[in-house]
Amino acid sequence: MEKKNINLSGPTKISHNKIYNLYCDNYDSLHYLFVEFQFAWFQQAYQALGDLDKYNILVYLYKENFVELNEIFKVKSLNEFYINPSFNLEKINIIKIAKSLIMSKETARRKILELEKEGILIKNKKTITVTLKAGLLQKPESTINSFSKILDYISYFLYKEKKVKKYYEREFFIKKIKERFTQILAIFLEYQIQYLLKRKKLANNDLEIIFIIGTLFYNQVMFLKKSKKNPHYKNEWVDSVLNIGDKKGLNAMTISDLTGIPRPTVIRKLIKLLKQKDIYKDENNLYYLVKGKFSANLNKHRLNNIKELSSTISRINNIIFSS
Repeated sequence: MEKKNINLSGPTKISHNKIYNLYCDNYDSLHYLFVEFQFAWFQQAYQALGDLDKYNILVYLYKENFVELNEIFKVKSLNEFYINPSFNLEKINIIKIAKSLIMSKETARRKILELEKEGILIKNKKTITVTLKAGLLQKPESTINSFSKILDYISYFLYKEKKVKKYYEREFFIKKIKERFTQILAIFLEYQIQYLLKRKKLANNDLEIIFIIGTLFYNQVMFLKKSKKNPHYKNEWVDSVLNIGDKKGLNAMTISDLTGIPRPTVIRKLIKLLKQKDIYKDENNLYYLVKGKFSANLNKHRLNNIKELSSTISRINNIIFSS
């Protein structure tokens, strides 16, 4: 999609329903960006800690801190927050973390102990301290840049369809998110955590399985993009991703390289997925996501996610244009 630089006046708030309808109408352009964004999120998470559940715990604690700041009507810019990004949480315990992130208490306790040993968390009775070291891991410049690209495209289509008077580019959204960093990230991280947890349930709470399947899915989505086909978002899109004729799969080594997950672990999880008939391996040892129970459930979540993502974009968009 080519976008012309448009420069008129008039920032406008926009409703959830308008963004939802716009997302559906321009699904072929917008959803590629979203898939790329989520793939990059998983890559960043695994690279940071080598453990997706530990990263999720860290993200959850940041989200809780940002929510607390919102409750006392305190907003910090990105620069203000990262002057001293350590913080204390007094109402958080292992039971709450486990319940919120779909973990057993034993798993949550073990992961938190590992984060303590790594100097990322300090647990003292009823208080958890997120340290300066965590701030170095979690500084979300790439997340802001990637999500702002989605907001850029939303803004463009809103203008193109005459819903607003001006098209705002990515740099505008990056600047605004950084200015109201804690307020906007509280909303975004709540959405992102729920997005991950709903998919985690599909894989018996195994986020590495989701990452591996997501990598196969991402590869096939990119082949659909190259084909320049524009299937209907609801009835045809996922079938096109799974069945597009000229796609090439990924081997175990490539999946390991893309995810950072050790190759033996990748192979073990691929074997499990093959037994469940959720993926297919061809004569060249290349793997593909195929039509089956997992992809059907994933597709249901994909359709529900359009509504949830549209609501999140609307809330963030309206904060940006009211500030």
